[in-house]
Parts: sequence; structure tokens; C-alpha cells
Amino acid sequence: MLRRAITVAICTGLALDTAYAADTPPADLAAMQRRLDQLESLVGKLQSELDAERTARQRVEADTWIRPVTDGKSLKLQSPSGDFSFQAGGRLDVDYAHYNADKQPLGDGTDFRRARMYIRGTLARDFDYLFEYEFADNNSSNTRTRGITDAWLRYKGFAPALLTVGNFKEPFGMEQLTSDNTTLFLERGVNDILTPGRAVGAELRTAGTQWSLAGGVFGEKPEGDVSNEGDEGWEVAARATFAPLLTPNAVIHLGAAVRRDDPNDSTNALRWRTKPESNITSVQLVDTGVLANTNSFLAGGAELAGMWGPVTLQSEYMRMSLDRKGAATDPDFSGWYVQTAWLLTGERRPYKVAEGVFDRVQPLGSVGLGGIGAWELAARLSEVDLSDRGVVGGRERNLTLAINWYLTSNIRLMLNHIDVLTLDRPGNPANGDEPSVWGARLHVDF
Repeated sequence: MLRRAITVAICTGLALDTAYAADTPPADLAAMQRRLDQLESLVGKLQSELDAERTARQRVEADTWIRPVTDGKSLKLQSPSGDFSFQAGGRLDVDYAHYNADKQPLGDGTDFRRARMYIRGTLARDFDYLFEYEFADNNSSNTRTRGITDAWLRYKGFAPALLTVGNFKEPFGMEQLTSDNTTLFLERGVNDILTPGRAVGAELRTAGTQWSLAGGVFGEKPEGDVSNEGDEGWEVAARATFAPLLTPNAVIHLGAAVRRDDPNDSTNALRWRTKPESNITSVQLVDTGVLANTNSFLAGGAELAGMWGPVTLQSEYMRMSLDRKGAATDPDFSGWYVQTAWLLTGERRPYKVAEGVFDRVQPLGSVGLGGIGAWELAARLSEVDLSDRGVVGGRERNLTLAINWYLTSNIRLMLNHIDVLTLDRPGNPANGDEPSVWGARLHVDF
């Protein structure tokens, strides 16, 4: 604009000079016109160069500026190309439990079940990372306490194959692999103690339009230490899933998993016990004690699940066989659950093919945006049997009923009623104990 103004001024001045120079010879007028044409051409060239420079600078700035984007529940910063990103978030679970005790005292109370913060993102396009830390201390021996939960780096350059190294969940158990942000109940079923959870290792996974496959080699949890500086245990695990029916309104899921553990000098993973699907108490209703002198154990699991409109059904069966040294017996442990849920407000629970699990509920109308959220009824029957061949860990069967209110996709209120239907533990004071629990939770993740 400045150069155009200069051009206009020059032209105007020359025009005035021309008008007043009536006695100027024609040859001089022609020279002045040529000079004027040269000046206009020079100014036009300079203006074109200026416009090109401005366009190039805007393009560079657009390629380098970090832009905020959102996934609907949290904010992420990323480059326009998506090659680099950074996101911070967390989750908070505030629990309350009231116990109707039977044979053993169970104390009512409140607790932070989870209080986690994480950072995650992408590096140089082909690398994803996640680091999450748990701040809640659950003062229990079978529930993870304060410390690192997830900490991993994933390479995507061979997509659809993904290579992950770090601390994360082993590929075993549909309910175990479902995020705590989306599970139907306050706690997973009592059979969940037969799943491995998180460990340090490496995993390779891939998936197609209707199937997924994952397998890896793992050590122990970050806080697991072998006494007397012995060798740490190691484990291999693999899982495959297939969805023969996969539509937005109907899903059938089939899955199978296997794991083998060699404890070496460690006994960190050789005790199986659980609470009555409520984390406020520290009472373990079933408990094998530490099963030393174990060479290895082999476990397998089968999964069947489905979604029909607002109704979901999910079930698993798992069995574990121990191989012990010398005269020690070789017991088999087993567990299972069947659960169903009905979204009263008509939502559909999404299915994630690449992971072989159901995803979070998206309310048709969120509270605060003119809606009433999503309402859900759920029920589960679960059992674990830890008694076999001289090991009397106990057999427990629970019935759990739930009401879930999803105010938004990441805020919900949960109410559970848990009945211990059977506790068979001969020779133990807890034998026949059948307490019940009322539990509630406020869940927020971001």
C-alpha cells in the first residue's frame, strides 16, 4: 500500500508539472512519459516481490505454530502436520462404601480410589508416548498404590503393526484391558486376580477391520523386587480377538488369550487374593498365601461379548495351572464372570476393534448442554476358585448390581450393590462369610 501511494504521488506530481509546463518541447514530454512508465514498472515489481515475501512468511508461520485441538474432554497442543503433540490430563475417582458385615468386621469409609496425572503425545510422527503417575495410596496389597502406572514408547512406523516398550498392561483379559474410565462397575470381578495387569516389557500388536492380535514378553512391575538379588521372573502373553459381526448397532466379539510365567527366584506374582469388589476395606475374602516352590504356571482365557443396540453382554472364563517343585501339589485355579448392561437413554456403547474392548459412552445429550446425560443399569455374576489339591485359597461368588449416570462422556456417578453369595473356605474363620456392600463413586477424567 505504501509503494502504491508513492506511485500515485509521483504520477500526480508529474502530471501537474506537465500541465503547467505548456512551453515544454514534445521531445521532453516523451522522455518524461518514458521515465514515468519505468517508475511505474519498478514500483509494480517491488510490490509483487513484497506480496510474495508476505505469502511465504505466512506459510512458514502456519507450518510452525503450535495449535490447540480438543478431543471433547481435554486440550492437546500439536503441530499443524500432527508430527508433534503434547497433552496433559488425569483422572479422579472418589469412593464411598457402606458394609453390611457378616462374620468379619468391615469398616465404612471414603477414599481416593484413583488420582492420576499423565502426559502423552507424538514425537517425529512415528513415535507415541505416555507417562502416568498414581498419587492415591490405596493401602492394600493387591491393589496398585502410589507410583508409576503407564510409562511407554510406541513405534508406529510399521503400521498397522505397533511396537510398544515400557510399563503397560499385558494382553490378557477383556475386562482387565478395558480402561478404568469405561468399566461398568466400581471394581472388576473377583476373577480379575487371575489376570496379570501391568508389567515392564515389549509388545507387538496389529489389527484389521474385524480382528486384533497382540503378544509380548514381560518382566515384573516397576516396584517388584527380587529378594536376595535373585533373578527376576518373566512372562509371555498373547491375545487374539475377532468380531464376526460389526456394525454401529450390533457387535459380536470372540477372544482368546494365553500367558506363561516363570518366576525364577521371585515370589512377587505367586499369591492370589482379592477383596469383595470394594476397595475401601483391606479384608481379603479369598487368599492362597504365597505359593513358593513354583516352577511356572500356564493360564488361558476365553471371551464372548456382544452389543445389540443399547444392550451389551460380556463374559470371560480363565483357568490357571501351576507346576510346582518336588512333592508340592500342582493346583488349578479358575474364574469367570457374566455381565450385562442396558443404556436406558438409547446410547450405543462403541467397540474398539484394534484393542478388542468396548469404549466409553457418549451421552446423546450431556448435562450442561441441555441434556440429561446417559443412564445405565448393569448386573454381573462373578466367581473365582482358588482351592485345589491341598491349596485352600477359597471360592467366592458375587452378584453386583449397578446404576451409572454419565453426566458427560468423562463425568459420571456410579452406585453399586455387591452381595457375596458364596464364600467357601474350609478351615478358615472366614468360611461362609457373606457380607454385602453399598458403594458409590464420582469419576472424572480429562
